[in-house]
Amino acid sequence: WWIVPTLYIVVLLLPIYWLINMSFKTNAEIVSSLTLFPHNPTLANYRTIFTDASWYSGYINSITYVVMNMVISVAVALPAAYAFSRYRFLGDKHLFFWLLTNRMAPPAVFALPFFQLYS
Repeated sequence: WWIVPTLYIVVLLLPIYWLINMSFKTNAEIVSSLTLFPHNPTLANYRTIFTDASWYSGYINSITYVVMNMVISVAVALPAAYAFSRYRFLGDKHLFFWLLTNRMAPPAVFALPFFQLYS
């Protein structure tokens, strides 16, 4: 009965393996043939990413986005969490349940209503 969970984990980890595998291949090797392991492993791709100045704007944009998102999320969530934990008000359980189910729902659930709303 361990076969199904093992296959499931292998399928989940396959894209990560493929990403790491491709990062150690040369450009010519990536486009030439399908191999499970790189024939000539290289760190040139990593050297390019960490030393080429054209990549730095992407790093800065990502860090800026993450920091702004984190600050706004904490600034909104902290008072709301405090209010839900300390105060009782009309509809608090319903509102909390609604917020919780919205967080648990996959984004694809909201795609059709947004499409219908904006089309």
